[in-house]
Amino acid sequence: MATQSVWGIDIGQCALKALKLHSVDGQVRLEAFDVVEHSKIIGQPDVNADDVIRESLQLFLSRNSVEECLVAVGAPGKSGITRFVKLPPVEPKQIPEIVRFEAEQQIPFDINEVIWCWQSFKDPDAPDVEVGIFAMKRPDVTAVLERFVEVGLGVDVVQMAPLALYNFMDYDAELAPDGATLLIDIGADKTDLVVADGHRIWTRTMQRGGNAFTEALSKAFKLSFSKAEKLKRTAATSKYARQIFQAMRPVFSDLVQEIQRSIGYYTSLHRESRFKKVIGLGNGFKLPGLQKYLEQNLGFSVVRIDSYTKLTPDDGVNLAAFNENVLSFAVAYGLALQGLGAAKVYSNLLPTEITRRRIWSAKRPWFVASAACLLVGFSGWAYRAFADRSALETANNPTLAQVESTIRKVEDVQKQYQALQGRPESIEGDAKKYGEMLKNNDFWEHLDGAVSEALTAVAEDQSLQTPAGLAKLKEKERSKRDLVNVVNLWKVDVPNVNSLTIKDINLDASFTPLMSTAGSIGGGGGGGGGGMAMEASPIENSRYARGMMMDSARGGAFGGGAMGGAGRGPSENYGEAAREAPTGPVQAGFLLYMRGSVPKKDQDAARFLNQLKTSLIEVAAKQKPYMDLIEIKTGNIKLLDSGKPTSSVPVLDPLTGEDTSGDTTFTIGWIVGIKSGPAAPAGGERPSRRGGGQ
Repeated sequence: MATQSVWGIDIGQCALKALKLHSVDGQVRLEAFDVVEHSKIIGQPDVNADDVIRESLQLFLSRNSVEECLVAVGAPGKSGITRFVKLPPVEPKQIPEIVRFEAEQQIPFDINEVIWCWQSFKDPDAPDVEVGIFAMKRPDVTAVLERFVEVGLGVDVVQMAPLALYNFMDYDAELAPDGATLLIDIGADKTDLVVADGHRIWTRTMQRGGNAFTEALSKAFKLSFSKAEKLKRTAATSKYARQIFQAMRPVFSDLVQEIQRSIGYYTSLHRESRFKKVIGLGNGFKLPGLQKYLEQNLGFSVVRIDSYTKLTPDDGVNLAAFNENVLSFAVAYGLALQGLGAAKVYSNLLPTEITRRRIWSAKRPWFVASAACLLVGFSGWAYRAFADRSALETANNPTLAQVESTIRKVEDVQKQYQALQGRPESIEGDAKKYGEMLKNNDFWEHLDGAVSEALTAVAEDQSLQTPAGLAKLKEKERSKRDLVNVVNLWKVDVPNVNSLTIKDINLDASFTPLMSTAGSIGGGGGGGGGGMAMEASPIENSRYARGMMMDSARGGAFGGGAMGGAGRGPSENYGEAAREAPTGPVQAGFLLYMRGSVPKKDQDAARFLNQLKTSLIEVAAKQKPYMDLIEIKTGNIKLLDSGKPTSSVPVLDPLTGEDTSGDTTFTIGWIVGIKSGPAAPAGGERPSRRGGGQ
């Protein structure tokens, strides 16, 4: 099953290099490539870099299709900041706060003037957690992106070139089995050094590259830069080869000294490290004699990359032309791997405002549809209100008398409550506690809406699971559909949510079977709360399996038996917790689990479900004024066996009749709790939190 294609684009001083990759059944394949030589070498006097790059990008777009592809672009390592720090032993929930503090200390600029992100690198055999902090000044990121925006090419990933090189090394099995590996990528104007040492990464960018050899020839033989560049490229076959290499010898010497200094600095920081392998990349390694000179002076064997280990070309790829440029494709290779979700370093320096703008742009069609639905809904509501009013105003109508009687009872209760406020403290306190019992009766409704809205935000095909949209849904290949089939939501009650961490979410927790012989989905968990009825008919089942549903019959804050014995009602249980902690957060809460499937596989499914996790957290944050959550945290996603029918996912899709054996089933867990602060205002309208996920 193929995934969405990704273009990795690396813009250098002399050329634009690009690889188009996709994954077929977990194997990364080369779909296309391109090398666009710049009309002029960037960095030379009177050369406008922006004009030259724009011209090369336009030529690239005229020769290649980027429709429905992700685009990952590289940023120069010299403009980036990479720092690795070891964190003290702390709880996982405190790590983001500590990382921000470290970032403010490590980044030599105002934290608000940079775009930064971080990623943890943990050695499974060591207790320490090392964190990589990656940053670039905002104007430098903007400068990279503006060149693509000007030609109408949207960018999904911005990554520093040295980190893309590390992703290439790690994926393509270029690392030494033990000890440290040094990669030397000699470009036109700089040389990137990347050290991969177990779980540790170290990078340095030296401001010396292939152009330094050209400038040495230009100075020695009084040639223009372009003529000196041509002389350098033909040095091996020139009758003046001896004089040419003699003129370049000082540059060889300087380059080796800089590399030796970098190796010495790294080993001074990590005295236990031993270098076992040196890899050569970049068109600079085409220079005759450079590989041998480095080996003699560094004391290591230098391996020049002439082919890739794990990249399989599709039919129709020009292998001769590709192999001719293998030395210069490593950065583009690493960028495309990250876009496919197959990279170890996944940090992304794309500004958050661009990401949000893209999300909102994708949601715009949904807003139009929602507005139309609201218009229809309000029309029906207005008609219903008019009909009800006409019926109630009929003379001697007994229904009107019942309504008026109910209103009087409510008013009497409110007067009694107000009268109790002036009575002794114990009576007033009891009245408040009983009021607290009813505070969160609508909690499940809002949580239902939060999950549903999160589904809608990431799954653009969710709304097509209706009779009207079924034909359009079937037009799209199953593996390319963005939808989530939620089979079950169940909860496991816990006595204290304040102390829970992500590691406490056990995705293998036992739960009531999804489909019992009586045809019901259990509420699950230690509380044994209310469940969801599911009729036996496949057609009826599909209306639950296609989205998500929570039983509105679950009363109170946490559902039946959530905090006490099975014989106590939900309001009593919640009231007891409120009495135990009347001014602080309620200790009780639950772990909420979602089990379902997506019509995707492997890395593509994991990336899609990670978007669902992020969406749920964002939606939950908006829900806080109404749900009054302590916090929602998400645990890791557990991908279950793909391609094997289970009792929870039928072989045939009940809605479309398609084979679902290739779908990826999953489980996600969340920590959920409720504060015992002021109740939501009584009466009046509440904002609707319902999404379109059902």
